[in-house]
Amino acid sequence: MASTYSGNRNELHAAIGRRFFSKPNDPHNEVKSGGNAFLALRAHGLVSGNESFVLTPLAERLLGTRSEGELHAIFATHLLLEHQGIQLVEVVESLQARGERVTASRVARDLTAIGVYPGGKSGENINPMRLWLAKAGVFTQDWTISESTLKGLIGATAGELAVLTALPLTQQALLRAMATVTDVPPLSGAMLRALAELQTPGLDIDAKRFAPSTLRSLEDGGWIDVTKSTSGRGAKSHQVVPTQKFRSMIAEPLMNVVIEQVHLQDPTALRRPIRDLLAVVNDKARSNHERGLALEGVCIQVARVAGARFLSWRLRSEDTEGAEVDVVAESVHAPYQIMQIQSKASAISGREVVDREVGVSAALKSNVILFVSSKSVGPAARSAANAHMRESSLSILFLAGSDLVDARLGAALSREWEQVRRVRSYRGRERAKALGA
Repeated sequence: MASTYSGNRNELHAAIGRRFFSKPNDPHNEVKSGGNAFLALRAHGLVSGNESFVLTPLAERLLGTRSEGELHAIFATHLLLEHQGIQLVEVVESLQARGERVTASRVARDLTAIGVYPGGKSGENINPMRLWLAKAGVFTQDWTISESTLKGLIGATAGELAVLTALPLTQQALLRAMATVTDVPPLSGAMLRALAELQTPGLDIDAKRFAPSTLRSLEDGGWIDVTKSTSGRGAKSHQVVPTQKFRSMIAEPLMNVVIEQVHLQDPTALRRPIRDLLAVVNDKARSNHERGLALEGVCIQVARVAGARFLSWRLRSEDTEGAEVDVVAESVHAPYQIMQIQSKASAISGREVVDREVGVSAALKSNVILFVSSKSVGPAARSAANAHMRESSLSILFLAGSDLVDARLGAALSREWEQVRRVRSYRGRERAKALGA
């Protein structure tokens, strides 16, 4: 119908209303319903423009399909790659792995925690997407994920996606650069490094560490084979050949999703109890990378329990060798607040950390600072927080390792908010006395 009435939006609204939302003797509501359907078409990338609209290439491709199954597969791939359907699949799998019954409200809760808007607390956008993905076979029997269908549509299963999103940004960017190159292998490592930096604004790959770190790690992971053409002064760049693993999984659209849309760096972190993540953080035998990924998982889960929506990373584990993670989040419910969350693998003992984050809050316009330590919180840090709260509108909270147990986390947050109220109440009484004098 959109093709038939291309360019005439009012006639399209009326035609859709008559066909799908028939309301005898109420043409106004028919047109209104048709208009809402048009907005849905535009939101899903099927038409572009306003009063004078045109079909998008996606819509033209759907019109050219030869079967309903082909149409459903193309549209499901579009939803997965362009409308955060991959994150929906990730969250569903994480709920199932944690043993939680999958419901739209729980999926909405976890999507909100990583910064994906699900259409309100009850997740009004979730079931329509689930139904469209089910038509393509991604979901069977309500929320059961078909890994084979998912791989057929986007090239990767949910487990393989977890591996990709766990890679450091430099490695992800190099895989994307390789996916965009049409040259016949072997490929110049220096050329790929320059292309990765060009495609990923803000990325600066250390040339000296590129071969021994980035290339070596990707080779160890089975993504590439690397050879050195020559050695000594004037040596040529390393030569890179994609492996069968790369060719079977990696494509530019998928890597764009992995790099540009929000994920946990280690999505499996959502599937593990906080106590298990803390065990990894505190295990000195683990690599800094492993401990840092676990710390990121702790940070995201604390944000979810605190009723906050992930906005961005301020500092990632790869930037601190696993010692610290900083997240910026916003409250899900009223009143609106910006929250800084800092997770540390060490104890928070002195006031220096508190003073530094209070300084950062001025730039971020934060209302809440939440410190999370896998160890302990010292009296000097708490004293500094109380002093800052008495002189500002900031709320500063602390969680220690002993608080980071699923069953205790809610009570620990309530304890900290009560401390904020005590400090604020005291400050209010003192100021009231000063005004009265």
